[in-house]
Amino acid sequence: MKVRHVAAAASLLVAGLALSGCNTSSLSKRELVVYFAAGAPESEHVAALHACAHATPDATAEPIVKSALVSNQVGDVRFRIDHTDDKQLAILESCLGRQPGVQGVDIPDYTD
Repeated sequence: MKVRHVAAAASLLVAGLALSGCNTSSLSKRELVVYFAAGAPESEHVAALHACAHATPDATAEPIVKSALVSNQVGDVRFRIDHTDDKQLAILESCLGRQPGVQGVDIPDYTD
């Protein structure tokens, strides 16, 4: 009898999450956005991406969209950091901090 109550409660919890529209995919997406000095040339954006693409095993460089380079879009250099720990994140940030033109990084909050 007790097992049936636990199973029923678990089923209600799963159904409740599904009906509430809980989007768990956005909870696992984390990325680091690189910001450059105003007027930083395209070559510095590309160089920073390539220089730090393999700084840590769990950070994945996202390809630069060509239209972003044409418009000199802010935040065109990004790294997926879904599975990085604090040490790996520090290594990546240190690598990026040594690149010409890089002014800083940000990790946007996608949980809203």
